[in-house]
Amino acid sequence: MTKLTLRYIKGDFVVTGPDIEPTRFKTRREAQDWCMTHHPGSPIKEIGPIYKPPTRGRPTEGGDKSSA
Repeated sequence: MTKLTLRYIKGDFVVTGPDIEPTRFKTRREAQDWCMTHHPGSPIKEIGPIYKPPTRGRPTEGGDKSSA
């Protein structure tokens, strides 16, 4: 089983592994689909920033005025 690495480099997603040449894709989904098609069952390690929008936490005590 080949361990694949998915990186974001200069606007492209690049898939690398110990026995494959670097392959470039425009979207993360396209890169993941290629990995699942050509190397099914192999783990994919994603390296680089993945944007996750901030989540709102629970309001602190006294912060919610609608329940008063």
